[in-house]
Amino acid sequence: MQYYYFIFFFVFVSLKAQINQIDSIQMKQGYWELYFPYTKDSIVSENGYFIDDKEDGLWTKYHENGQIREIVHYNIGKLNGVRLLIDKRGRLKEQEFYKDNKYHNIQIYFYDSGKISLEKNYIEGVKHGLSMRYYRNGKKQSEVIYQDDQKHGLAKWYYDNEVLSSMYKYHLGNITDTVFNYYKDGNLKSYKIYVNNELDGESVDFYITGEIKEQGSYRKGFKNGDWCNYDTLGVLKSCIFYKNGLVK
Repeated sequence: MQYYYFIFFFVFVSLKAQINQIDSIQMKQGYWELYFPYTKDSIVSENGYFIDDKEDGLWTKYHENGQIREIVHYNIGKLNGVRLLIDKRGRLKEQEFYKDNKYHNIQIYFYDSGKISLEKNYIEGVKHGLSMRYYRNGKKQSEVIYQDDQKHGLAKWYYDNEVLSSMYKYHLGNITDTVFNYYKDGNLKSYKIYVNNELDGESVDFYITGEIKEQGSYRKGFKNGDWCNYDTLGVLKSCIFYKNGLVK
């Protein structure tokens, strides 16, 4: 029996001797355990492998209560692969993917309830593809398409009951064409025409009943021509003439 105790002790000491190694030029090598400072006990804060002083492979990081805080994969010092962030109650907060230290593929973020709060897509650090935000109740808040880090295509925003709130069309980051806004019951609230990110064209606001509230036009971002206001019955209240944003 004493023989087995001796073997166990020898293996334990050998393993301990093999961690936290520094080579002849003071570079960390092999398996390492790092610890929280200013604690009574040696509580591990993270562990994983080094190659020439750079993290490599899977690293696990911990909260002070011993629960896993983060799981992350490195390739010679650079984030590469999955990264998971977990709170002290064991709930997943972030799920990210990296390639060569840059966001790559889908990134997902969570509310405390476990429901998704945000999804966004990247290609090698550049935002590209669909980005989605969600309310805490799980309903869609917005959906925006990106191309080369710029909004491109149709973008939609929603109320917390998932009724459409606003709809924009982008071309390489610039608002173009007609922007629509809606009331929470789905009725049209306004539409405005944009050209290259500037208001340029007809602009109409509606009462929730559908009657026109205000109507006019913009030219290169400035009110231009007649701007008329109406009451809830559609009766004209007043008209003001503008030229390049100034009342004439």
